[in-house]
Amino acid sequence: MSSIEIARAWFDMCRTGDVQRLAELATDDYVAHGPGGTGDRDTFLDWLRWYPAAFTEQLPTLDDVIESGDRLVVRYTIRSTYRGGYLDLPASGQPVTETGIIIFRLVGGRVAETWFEGNDLEVAQQLGGRMSVAEDA
Repeated sequence: MSSIEIARAWFDMCRTGDVQRLAELATDDYVAHGPGGTGDRDTFLDWLRWYPAAFTEQLPTLDDVIESGDRLVVRYTIRSTYRGGYLDLPASGQPVTETGIIIFRLVGGRVAETWFEGNDLEVAQQLGGRMSVAEDA
């Protein structure tokens, strides 16, 4: 499987929540890095079960795919429908646009590690979330 095919399969797995597909795409010692910290395969599987239920009808676009050595960098846009479960924001059935970058480290044609940076604040704002600034006491 080529790097671009791996990236497409990864986004399809995340879109559908296909936990069985992770065994094909990722190494046994897969590690995920993101805004919530670093997690192992089981941590990622928990996220994979949650994400497509919270954000349904996903339409991912791979905007840029850059390959260098064992790294694959994907800048993406995902349009979806929010169904609830994100930051205690009420389910609204409204359209959401998410953008981000994922860096994959590949070993033997499988994903060994990912680093994820997304527009979480913008997604929360699209769903009616607001930032509050604490005043100095």
